[in-house]
Amino acid sequence: MRRSLLLGLVATLGLAAASVPAASAAPADAQAAAAPAARGATVVEVPITFTVRNVNRSLVPCAPDGATYHVTGSLVGPAAALDRPGGRVEGLATLYLHGLGFGKFLWNYKNVAGYDYATNQAAAGQVSVVIDRLGYGDSDHPVGTAVCTGSQADMADQMVSALRSGGYTLEKRAPLRFAKVVLAGHSYGAQIAQIAAYSFKNVDGLAVIGYSDTVASATAATAQRYAARTCGLGGKRSEKGARNYSTFGKPEDAAANLFANTNNRVLRSALRQINRDECGDLLSYKTGQTADLTYLSQVTAPVLVVSGGKDAIFPPPAGQAQAALFTGSAGVTQVEVPETGHNFTLERTHGQFETAVRSWLETLD
Repeated sequence: MRRSLLLGLVATLGLAAASVPAASAAPADAQAAAAPAARGATVVEVPITFTVRNVNRSLVPCAPDGATYHVTGSLVGPAAALDRPGGRVEGLATLYLHGLGFGKFLWNYKNVAGYDYATNQAAAGQVSVVIDRLGYGDSDHPVGTAVCTGSQADMADQMVSALRSGGYTLEKRAPLRFAKVVLAGHSYGAQIAQIAAYSFKNVDGLAVIGYSDTVASATAATAQRYAARTCGLGGKRSEKGARNYSTFGKPEDAAANLFANTNNRVLRSALRQINRDECGDLLSYKTGQTADLTYLSQVTAPVLVVSGGKDAIFPPPAGQAQAALFTGSAGVTQVEVPETGHNFTLERTHGQFETAVRSWLETLD
């Protein structure tokens, strides 16, 4: 069963449709900040560390270095859900994977009040695990050619399994074991999440945010050519000094490529945090797209596909096209957030995005 919804305008695909409550006349920033706070949950944020092996057992062929690394981030949720005797949590946790150029800050942005996606979701009852993927932020930075799309998917599945078993480290508290784990990815992170879902069949839900295997813009193609040229010349250094990294597109194009409807303070701050990406990822994601078109029909878990009405990288009808590929899913929900660019959590419409994801997650818990 597939259902499709445009915020404020419902379109039907398949057998059913659903809608997200329309926004009020208040400014979007105020709506986003106020809605979760009204729920009143006490929010807990704890540093989390995963130990992962950079191996590839996915259905996307590529050759990583096989080494062991640490991936760091935060576990963010309501205190009532995380303070569990024995460490068993009957509810779900969602592991979020950021896309190219971003980092944990996409989901846990604290520079301007009201934009912290994970905290807003926690105040409304959701548990989020937000990380710097390998090669980003505070996580380990390998040589950029040591990783690839298939190994990123394998490491994502390792983290999903760790959340189920408690096989990770929390600062100053025992790890928790979650009964259900949802995998959510943004942009290239969504491709990684998809590959993990069909390769390992180990998720209770899959959220594909701002990504399409079949619809992309000339802007995306130009950015990819820039990355390929930079990597072909040996790349640049990561923020921690590792070799063979590049930005996805010219750094001066990031504002136009990634943002469409953003508060100026948020935009300036976010642009200062944009990261370089591993060349191994930049040069292998096309192989992942080929595999996606073969295997996405094998995803059986419920799927949410979210697209932006003003996404310069994956413009409409990217969301509809991607949703149509999940023919084997138990249920596909497709949402297009109007007046929204590529990054979602940092746009003025972020409250509508949060509501859409939360509404879907609540159907799985």
